[in-house]
Amino acid sequence: MKKDHGGNVSEISRIYGIDEDRIIDFSASINPLGYPPGLRDAIIKDFDSVLNYPDIDSFDLVSGLSNYHGIGRDCILLGNGSTEFMYWIPMIFKPKRALIVTPAFSEYEKGLGVTGTEVSYFQADEKTGFSIDIDLLCKRMKEGFDIIYFCNPANPTGVLTQKDKLCQVIACAGEVGSLLIVDEAFIDFIEKESVKKEVLRFSNLIVLRSLTKFFGIPGLRLGYIMSDPSCIVKIRENRIPWTVNSLVQKAAVKALFDKDYIRETRQYISAERGFLKNALNEIPGLRAFESAANYLLVFMDSRTGLNSTELRDRLAADGILIRDCSTFHGMGDCYFRVAIKRHEQNMVLSEGLRRRLLR
Repeated sequence: MKKDHGGNVSEISRIYGIDEDRIIDFSASINPLGYPPGLRDAIIKDFDSVLNYPDIDSFDLVSGLSNYHGIGRDCILLGNGSTEFMYWIPMIFKPKRALIVTPAFSEYEKGLGVTGTEVSYFQADEKTGFSIDIDLLCKRMKEGFDIIYFCNPANPTGVLTQKDKLCQVIACAGEVGSLLIVDEAFIDFIEKESVKKEVLRFSNLIVLRSLTKFFGIPGLRLGYIMSDPSCIVKIRENRIPWTVNSLVQKAAVKALFDKDYIRETRQYISAERGFLKNALNEIPGLRAFESAANYLLVFMDSRTGLNSTELRDRLAADGILIRDCSTFHGMGDCYFRVAIKRHEQNMVLSEGLRRRLLR
């Protein structure tokens, strides 16, 4: 079974002979409310746009994002998911040394591997709930790194670094001449903590964003970056064209301004996250951490008698997918991550864990 990512529903269906519609996927952190109402109709309405090449500049969607974020159009560049930029940025800027604040998404390091960049790590400590010691990080940054990666809220821990603290990191990166990549793939759940406006002050900052998680459209592949206009131009001129299809360009504009959907999503995740955290903490041997995102990191102690990979495989046989975190740098095999789903599905997860762990 593939281990580096979640969302392997088709693979699990083939391995265990379970119909895909009977599998509940907690391994990929996608909005449990699904995509915004009206998105399907918008795609159907504009389906004939596939007869032409998509707008290479994604003018309408970039304009929508500019309005949504209060950022100039020249500070935004769209891509085929934010992961695309995790490969383009190293190829274009050619960093020799990189620092990744971990645990973190594996694609940062994979993207850096394409250019042979030397990778170092700043490991968050489980003893402090995986919160980041900003002063210690800034001190480490002075060792001389060309590029630094920081995810906020962190993946897979869900820890949020407050905006004022992260601004310290941005300033430190500027002082030492490092390019700072802040991955905000899950910041939509607490938008006020985004550092997006800092791109207007710091030319060394690139903010990664994704529309697939919050707006429930991972299959459409849509992400973007926000940065200084000179940085945007450099990346645009050195990557392949037409990576964003015409259907998603049209549909995403509608999604951005569905205020009811956005409000309901934030309220639902906040309430259901609290329920699931409490339910998991009631299971002997499990401890769920606080999270600002739509997922929970869970620690499993020796009482469970299993490691995270064994638990993942046993639950998969029941049609329940969790994210084994042993592939995250420095995590070990005693952590797993689960997405916040519908209430009845979260109940299935809780019951499935009890069945597998309390035999």
